[in-house]
Amino acid sequence: MSEFRSMASHFGSVRDFQGYSAEEVGAMSSQEQVAMMVEWFNQQFEDPQNDTPYNKDMGGYVYLWGGPFDASDQIQAEFSDAVDFDTMMLAVDRVQGDGTLEWAPTTGGDFYEHPEDDRVEAGEIVDGDGEWPPVVADQVPVPPEPEARAEVIRRLDELEAIVQPLLDRFEAEPQAPPMMGHNNPPEELEIVQAVSRDEWQQVKAAIDEIRQQTQVEEPDIVSVEQGNNRLFAAATALAGWIQNRVNAAIDAGAAIGVAYGIANPEAARAALIGAAQAVQTWLASMPWPF
Repeated sequence: MSEFRSMASHFGSVRDFQGYSAEEVGAMSSQEQVAMMVEWFNQQFEDPQNDTPYNKDMGGYVYLWGGPFDASDQIQAEFSDAVDFDTMMLAVDRVQGDGTLEWAPTTGGDFYEHPEDDRVEAGEIVDGDGEWPPVVADQVPVPPEPEARAEVIRRLDELEAIVQPLLDRFEAEPQAPPMMGHNNPPEELEIVQAVSRDEWQQVKAAIDEIRQQTQVEEPDIVSVEQGNNRLFAAATALAGWIQNRVNAAIDAGAAIGVAYGIANPEAARAALIGAAQAVQTWLASMPWPF
C-alpha cells in the first residue's frame, strides 16, 4: 500500500503504471504537480455514492472494500517525499472541491480490498442510495429466485461454519483469552469493540432468521433486511479492525486468532460479505410485490 512508501523512488503509481521518478516530479511546475496528484487520486478513489452500499439503519455508507479514505492523508502518504506541503494542499483542495471529504477506493485501484471472488457482480446492489427497489448490476440477468435462494442457503452455511465455533468457545470460556504477548486485556477489549461477543451472537441470530425465511414461500422482507443489516455491520466492523491492525503494523491474523479462534480473519470478513451480497441478490430476484 502506498501509505508505507516513505522512501519511495517513484510517485503516483497506479495499477501497471510505475509512477514518476523524483527527478521527473521535481522537473514539473507546481501546476503540473497538482494535476498529476489529482489525476492519481481520481484513479485510486471515488465518491462513495458511485458504488458503495448505503445502510439507512446504520446511517451511512458501508465501506466493505476499504475506507473511508481522507484526501489529505493519502496524497501526503504518496507524494510527501517529492512534493512540498503547500502544493499537496492545492491538490487536496481541488479533489475536495465538490464537498466530498470521505472517499471509497475505485474498483481497479490499488486500495480496493474486496476479495477477487466477491467483486460486484450482476444482481448486487450498486446504487448506494439505500432506497427500495435497489439498482442492481445488469451485466447479466438477476438469477431466478429459487437459484438466488439456494445461493443464500449455501452462503449462510459457510458463514455459520465460522461463527458457530466462536459461540462455542465463548460459552466454554466466559472471558476471552488475553492477547498474545500481553498480560492484560486492553488490546483484547479493542478486538471485542470491533466485533463483540454480542454482535457475533446477533450474526448467528441473523443467520437463523434468514435461513428460516428461505424455508417459506413468501419470506418476510423486513425480517430478511434486518438480518442482512447485522451481517453488513459485522463485516464493516471486522474490516475496519483488520485495516487498523495493518496500519499499526500488527499481525491481524494472529491477534484475532488468539481472541476469537479465527484462523483467517479475511475469510471471516469474506464470508460475511458473501452472505450479505447473496441476500441482496435474493431480494432483487423476488417476483412478488413488497
